[in-house]
Amino acid sequence: MSLARGATTPAQKTIPMNISCPNDSVGNTVTYWFNPIGGMSTSGDGIVDNMLTGTGAANKVGVIFKLSGSPVVFYDTDSYNYKINSSNDLNKTINLTADYYRQSDSSADVTLGLVKGMMEVVIQED
Repeated sequence: MSLARGATTPAQKTIPMNISCPNDSVGNTVTYWFNPIGGMSTSGDGIVDNMLTGTGAANKVGVIFKLSGSPVVFYDTDSYNYKINSSNDLNKTINLTADYYRQSDSSADVTLGLVKGMMEVVIQED
């Protein structure tokens, strides 16, 4: 199966990020941001290169991480936050997705194989 560069694949996975804050957090703001593990790709926002190399590793395939359908912006400490206005806001689930990302316009450059991509999420309460 050949998909266009950036297309959603049937392998896309939802990753629920559950945030639970103590009762005394009401009135505070939760800020979170995303850092790629192993460095970010030059292919665009939210994309990490395949961490695997050699025999068995896919070529020109990375992983794209999205929030609400848009690629996350790595190292952006200003855009991702929410206010805890009441006790109803103490528990929140943020749904991210991870999917394969074709990193070449030429399907001839892309090879089958294993893909590994990681990022960390930093959560801070102000």
